[in-house]
Amino acid sequence: MSLPVEGCLVKHVLSGDVGLVVEQGTEDQVKVQWTDDAATAEWCPAQNLVNGFTPGDVVQDIPWSNVARSLGAGTVLGTREMAGREMVSVQLHNTGESRQLPYERLRLVPRAHMDDASERFRLKALAHALDSWHRSTGALDRFDVDPLPHQIDLVHRILTSDQRNWLIADDVGLGKTIEVGLLLAALKRRRQAQRVLIVCPAGIVRQWKDEMQYKFNENYQTYGLNFTVDSNADWGNYNRVIVSIDRAKSELHKHWFRNSRQWDVIIFDEAHHLSKIPNQATTQRYGLAQQLRRLTDSFIFLTGTPHQGDSVQFINLLRLLRPDLSHRLSNVFTDPSIVADIVMRNRKSNATDASGDFLFRGQTTHRVEVQTSEASKAFDEQLQQYLREGYAASQEGGSQGRAIGFVMTTYRKLASSSITAIEGALRRRKDRLTGSIHEGSSERLASLEADGLYDLTDNVDDLDEVADLEMKPFFENELDWIERLLTMASVVKKSDNKMARFLSEVVEPVLSSGQKLLIFTEYRGTEEYLDQTLHEQFPGVRISRINGSMSLDSKKASIDAFNTTAQIMISTEAGGEGINLHEECHIMVNYDLPWNPGRLVQRAGRLYRYGQKHRVVVFNLVTTDSFDNQILSMMLDRVYSIARGMASVSKDYHEGIDLEIAGEIMERLDIAAVLAENNTMDMQHSVDEIERALERAKQAQQLQDNLFSRVEGYDYRTTVFSHFGTSDVAAFIEGILPFRGIEVRNRLYEGNVLELRLPEEMRGSYAEFGHHTVIRVAIDRRASSARSDAPTVPMDFASEFFADLIDFAKSPDFGGQFGCLNGPEPGSLGLYRLRWQDDQGIPREESFLPVFLPEGSDVATSNPDFFHDLLLSPLALRALGDFRAAPTQVRRVLDSCAEEELAARCTDRRHPNDFIALAAAKIL
Repeated sequence: MSLPVEGCLVKHVLSGDVGLVVEQGTEDQVKVQWTDDAATAEWCPAQNLVNGFTPGDVVQDIPWSNVARSLGAGTVLGTREMAGREMVSVQLHNTGESRQLPYERLRLVPRAHMDDASERFRLKALAHALDSWHRSTGALDRFDVDPLPHQIDLVHRILTSDQRNWLIADDVGLGKTIEVGLLLAALKRRRQAQRVLIVCPAGIVRQWKDEMQYKFNENYQTYGLNFTVDSNADWGNYNRVIVSIDRAKSELHKHWFRNSRQWDVIIFDEAHHLSKIPNQATTQRYGLAQQLRRLTDSFIFLTGTPHQGDSVQFINLLRLLRPDLSHRLSNVFTDPSIVADIVMRNRKSNATDASGDFLFRGQTTHRVEVQTSEASKAFDEQLQQYLREGYAASQEGGSQGRAIGFVMTTYRKLASSSITAIEGALRRRKDRLTGSIHEGSSERLASLEADGLYDLTDNVDDLDEVADLEMKPFFENELDWIERLLTMASVVKKSDNKMARFLSEVVEPVLSSGQKLLIFTEYRGTEEYLDQTLHEQFPGVRISRINGSMSLDSKKASIDAFNTTAQIMISTEAGGEGINLHEECHIMVNYDLPWNPGRLVQRAGRLYRYGQKHRVVVFNLVTTDSFDNQILSMMLDRVYSIARGMASVSKDYHEGIDLEIAGEIMERLDIAAVLAENNTMDMQHSVDEIERALERAKQAQQLQDNLFSRVEGYDYRTTVFSHFGTSDVAAFIEGILPFRGIEVRNRLYEGNVLELRLPEEMRGSYAEFGHHTVIRVAIDRRASSARSDAPTVPMDFASEFFADLIDFAKSPDFGGQFGCLNGPEPGSLGLYRLRWQDDQGIPREESFLPVFLPEGSDVATSNPDFFHDLLLSPLALRALGDFRAAPTQVRRVLDSCAEEELAARCTDRRHPNDFIALAAAKIL
């Protein structure tokens, strides 16, 4: 039989007296103090003692093992006898779990009375507040990012909701990837994100992998690149997986894929691609999501454009997330409040830093009109005739007819970009027809055709090569047509008005002012033309380039060069997808207008994102030198006109809202389809079709605004969680160090780095410090990463030292459960931890809650306004004494308020687990 530990409550089997063990003997004897008078202590045989704990007592276990950590404090729920042993049921305060523990290994948590009880109360409260805040946001983990308030707020709202199925629809550039990283870190801390699957477009698989690795120190494996599996059992070897959506959908037929092990969290990026077409077979992507939906309780969708103009598809997207709300979703247009239960959305115009200063400084868009030369007009007329001949030949049908139509549309796109792009494509066609080129690209074209020509070519920057078919002439005398066009193109190039205007109106002023310039074009042929011309006109200027043929390492090298020595970056659409270029540049030019106008929004997003220090300036080069450019120019004018009209009547009017609306309209416009279908190049027909498309986009935008009217976003005026940050960590660290005997030797870098001397007995206690006793810790994450003169450990929950200080302040032995302090209003303050569980009794969520009862009142309030400020300054008032001796009515009112908060947030998915009184104080 084991002896009761010191501090254990025991009861004498004969007298029934209850006492406290104060010393263990060398044999089967313990010394027990039976009253508050130490003189009553006496030695008793252990066999005459039994459990003395009763429900409501707060206890802490003392483990036998030398390496096991204590489970921490807990509340006694009851006792039971099993196999002749007395076991105590304890609900642990740290986790909410209930454990059956031997009474002999439990000690009563002391309620010490200390002269510095008020300062201990402050530090205990701050430790609990920081720990709870981190559990609810993940914002104090070891990241290579500085989380923004809207990101922290979104994660907090997800974690404090009663379900984990959300569509995150933040604007482009607000950091949805960072939000996911924060969310997963917080869930991992709760042991609710052990297995994670990320499904995304192939073009950003590497970006996801890199961001998770470098920003969140999480190593993900890429399915199909790092590994493949042959059976369901193989999935058990992989817990962090990224897969491209197209690879995943193509392997749906494999039994093991759709029946893999359960995932804690599944993320779908660019989720608006999960379309389900009414009255048609389910698309493969949608079917993939349906299959994976069955494998998780946490399904997260990411998209900046959730409503693509088709309301039925939008509802089907929401049904994927919340099939339990399918009936309500059928009535979403009469009751849009349902959307707020599924969608979270933050806008750039509302995003701020922790100080409440707006992050984004706006965007100015300039239209640069280019006059069409007579040579350009003549070339376009000739090209249109050639194209009509080609389209006529495509009417023969079959694979050859489709291929000819594809080539004609490709030539139109290249002509919209630059004279050099179309000239290069025509020259390759001539060489093909004359036999100068023998190799073909028909296999690649066949691949494009199989996946849908017009969809995929939006992100292909070498269309001139793709369209170089190994075929006979499309129509009679095609070679003669091409030779005439090439002759005319050489004349146009000699007096290229578009290039001349670009150089004089954009490049020259930007370089003269010492600024950097980002140039976007769709095609590699135009990129080559720009690079050559800029080198000729501005010798000595360093130019970086990015295109779809480059490896990720090459792209990174180009970005590094642009952020240091290069003054100009030229990027194609395919090369620039997913890259960020805002660190040193705020000026960009669209050298061509893409057929997909949504690309203009994506291009601007490379600069118009968090971290941009200037107002973004965008130049659109607008030409009317071809049929398609005339249509694109008209489309752009109409979009901005409609957006200005919608902005003027918006109830949320603010600077820049017209550009936000214009961007959303453009992302819904399928101009490429309108232009491609008009193969007769009838101007009025295209104008009419675009007006109809614009009207549909406008209606879709208005419908989305209505549907999202109840969706809450971040509001710096009401969100309190942005208040916990560097100042709170600094207040805690500075306050707790003296209680551990740690000396602050020096304050460096504006106080953001502390040089400390640890007591000798702490040498080697923390692996992050090695065997040093003089160490440096960083209060601010940026200070840690920016200093290389000495190793500096950031103070976050990934730090063993910081976590130990938090646990020390929270522990019962530290004291601070009761205090007396000055405040703005006399009364009583109680601190509580609220915890909820799921329907299977597993603790899922917790919250830290201060409750204040004004003097003379019988109504308590939660989260008093003064509480946060109370934590930041040291307190030095006397101890109050045992708060349990306070008037019963005061304790009852405080407890009742906490329990009401616990009940208020219970739902059919969230059930009460516990509410714990952590500390209390009298406010004078």
